[in-house]
Amino acid sequence: MARSTQARQGALPKGDERGACCDEPRSRCGTRFSALRSWACRTTGKGVKLLRETRGKAPFYAQPVGFDGRAFYVAWDYGCDTEKLLHEVCHFVVAPKERRNKENYGLGPGEGEFDPIDPAESDNEEVTVMLLERLLAPTFGLAESKIARPDYNTHDRRNVDWDGCRARAEQLFEALKPSLPKA
Repeated sequence: MARSTQARQGALPKGDERGACCDEPRSRCGTRFSALRSWACRTTGKGVKLLRETRGKAPFYAQPVGFDGRAFYVAWDYGCDTEKLLHEVCHFVVAPKERRNKENYGLGPGEGEFDPIDPAESDNEEVTVMLLERLLAPTFGLAESKIARPDYNTHDRRNVDWDGCRARAEQLFEALKPSLPKA
């Protein structure tokens, strides 16, 4: 629904400044943002907030998404809200438990409490996130064409253990399957 329509109907969830682009009446993307949001909150125990803009504030910095340890934040930027939220939830799932309550999973950027992560470990974590996102995407009607290449955000592609990342993503997907919403 358009922001003005939602505001008149009082339909915006608490903390949201806007509706999801995927729920706009003229949107033809076909994704299931509401189902993803509900599943993300239930599965992670974290909130989701949709914002109009970020202006470089924490936990965003230069990104259209962020995580402050309590909620996933998705800013408007012409990108697909379903893809952005699914990617962040995958980061949460892939991150070690000791980093799940840290701003941006302890990976940075910014001035928060960040863990020194070896670039090879970081690259493999990012690729695992992307591969898990591809496995989960059909559940939420997200087309593969809306998902970036798995190694687009790595320091050095030579660091990537593709077989290891694929096996980990598949293992996590199997563990998540029982919690996934039905189509």
